[in-house]
Amino acid sequence: MKILSIIFLVTNMQFSFADDLSNRLKSVIKKHHFNEQSLGLYVEDDGKEIFNVNAARSMVPASLTKIVTGAAVLNVFPMNKKFETKLLAKKDIQSGLLKGDLCLKGGGDPSFVSEKMWYLVNELKRTGLNVVDGDLRVDSTRFDDELFDSGRESVRVDRAFDAPVSASSFNWNSVNIFIRPGETGSSAKVFLDPENDYLELENKTKTVGKSGVKSIEASRVKAGDHDKIIVSGSISADGQEVVIYKSISNPNLWIGMHLKEFLKQRGITLKGKVKAESCEPESAVLAVSPSKNLNEILSDMLKFSNNFVAEMLAKNLAAENSQNPAKMKDGIEEIKKYLDGIGFSRKDYVLENVSGLTRDNRFTAKQLALVLNTIKNDFLIFPEFLSGLPIAGVDGTLKNRMKKGEQSMVRAKTGYLDGVVGLAGYIGRKNNSPLVFVFMYNGEYQQGLAARPMFDELINQLK
Repeated sequence: MKILSIIFLVTNMQFSFADDLSNRLKSVIKKHHFNEQSLGLYVEDDGKEIFNVNAARSMVPASLTKIVTGAAVLNVFPMNKKFETKLLAKKDIQSGLLKGDLCLKGGGDPSFVSEKMWYLVNELKRTGLNVVDGDLRVDSTRFDDELFDSGRESVRVDRAFDAPVSASSFNWNSVNIFIRPGETGSSAKVFLDPENDYLELENKTKTVGKSGVKSIEASRVKAGDHDKIIVSGSISADGQEVVIYKSISNPNLWIGMHLKEFLKQRGITLKGKVKAESCEPESAVLAVSPSKNLNEILSDMLKFSNNFVAEMLAKNLAAENSQNPAKMKDGIEEIKKYLDGIGFSRKDYVLENVSGLTRDNRFTAKQLALVLNTIKNDFLIFPEFLSGLPIAGVDGTLKNRMKKGEQSMVRAKTGYLDGVVGLAGYIGRKNNSPLVFVFMYNGEYQQGLAARPMFDELINQLK
């Protein structure tokens, strides 16, 4: 009887805690004037449900989709997986001269940036090459030629989050535009980084004497097979530097023109043109630049919700199992196979785009919690996935949120589209396992602006 009484007491305490928590969370929702029909909320403690508001409702997840993509990528690829960018040539180098074409073979590396290209060119320089008496080919045949996944939103924009995807990509296929004030009455100082002949700059800015003025805008337009960056507006003479990020439109020429410039800086002359073309058969490898480790690339995707990295990784999933150029639909199929393996039914969700840059994806809060729980229970991948998530009040897309209290106890992925807001991940607890939570909002744009602070307040109730 004594044992039964103890069990009854403990059970009642658990129910009391769950009821009290549910009441507190619902009071937060009421305080922020949210209709529960617009929400999908779910919280688990060691696999046990402790809070549920419409958690079985299918909703648009936005970038919470990257949780699913990241889990599948970590499940398929080993942690030390690297993607290699190579320089090849069919002809031999003789007395510093290559009488033929040099070829850049893209390996689908999402982390191929200036430092990696510099490494590649330095390795090439050690072969003794001084002159390429031919063209520079850019071979992107690891992937197909679909630069913009059909699963994305149909309208293209020039912002960095909508960058094209190619097996030969450089600096996330985006350019940084830095604007600083010049002399009063003159144009502002505009810097493109990285800079080369692929980009044309049109500076239509003005530096004004009035303090506090900042109306700088930038756009990217096609200029033949190149891009033109147009910067306009005004900036105060005492104003701070402004930075704007824009995507580019032609990845093959973008990376090729940069490589040409890097070769020039290392004393290697290219006499021919840059062109998109496969490497010649039986070409020999002259230099190799390996990517970051997979876990570091995954962190790039999760911390800053990088759509480009998500789609590059998905196409690499397809490329691993095919001799043909990788198609996004095959990468999505690999992700769906992962979901099959953890108990998903394909009729119960919709996955059209792996980064979440669409309103066609559909998941429930409970489904995303299942993915998070599956990751949490797999020690081989959980530490790497957790370290890749934004830390509240510290970094990534949560850097400026939940700054008060033990903010580092919250590691979560954010999601956002107009009228769609998401937050999902883990809440650490002292002397206990982390809670798994998924918060989703689908509704009106204006109320969506208030969803973030409401979600943050819900988190504070769970710590």
